[in-house]
Amino acid sequence: MSIKIWGAFNDRTEHESFHINIPGEPCYMLVHFHDPVELLLNGDSIITKPHACVIFPPDRPVDYKSLQGGFTNDYVKFTYDDEGLLEKSGLPIYKVFYAEPSRKFVESISRITWWLTDVMIDHSREMADALRCAIDELCLVRVDISPKAKRDNLTVQRLRQIRSEVSSAPGEWSVERMAEAFYMTRSHFSVLYKNHFGVSPREDIQKMTMEMAASLLKESRMSVEEISKKCGYSSSENFIRSFKKIFGTTPLRYRNQHT
Repeated sequence: MSIKIWGAFNDRTEHESFHINIPGEPCYMLVHFHDPVELLLNGDSIITKPHACVIFPPDRPVDYKSLQGGFTNDYVKFTYDDEGLLEKSGLPIYKVFYAEPSRKFVESISRITWWLTDVMIDHSREMADALRCAIDELCLVRVDISPKAKRDNLTVQRLRQIRSEVSSAPGEWSVERMAEAFYMTRSHFSVLYKNHFGVSPREDIQKMTMEMAASLLKESRMSVEEISKKCGYSSSENFIRSFKKIFGTTPLRYRNQHT
């Protein structure tokens, strides 16, 4: 899974003669227009109302211009691989939709904008998380969808939130605990989780746990036994067996190869 941010700007004001007309970008571009603008989509000229949003896909024409007095907008340009970031959001592509942006949405775009200027530190992960948050918020604050769709969007947001919590401390989580947080049975939650992420919660916890173990082996001086306990294993033998199954080598050999 990877998300790359190509550019972003929060609260950008364009002058009254502004007009962008390009064959396309090599990335997606999500734009939220605070004020009315004139858009050209699929050959149709559209005069929007305030708080219109458009997601321009890669290599499709981008054509919009100011009406009287200019306009303010937020935008973020991005690409992603193998995550279903937009597909599972339900947000329309290359069509106008409307949303009343929340504080979370505004903060997410603002943070991405600032992180892009901080070239001394790699903020790729933080920016990817902020983009997910911005998209989740747009799903929740859309004003042109049904109550059922809004409930579905809320479920997606909760799934992504719990997955983020698990990734920060996978050794403390089990499928049962995740299901309890959703007030669901293990079987029902597992089906929901796999439908959204394409992997079962048990497999996902295992993957996150081994990724954390590999990171600790490379970056810390913790012993294998200490790492196995931090990863939630009561037996270091079971930990070593699981690690070797994923990486094809023992933890100690992995450490020696990467330090």
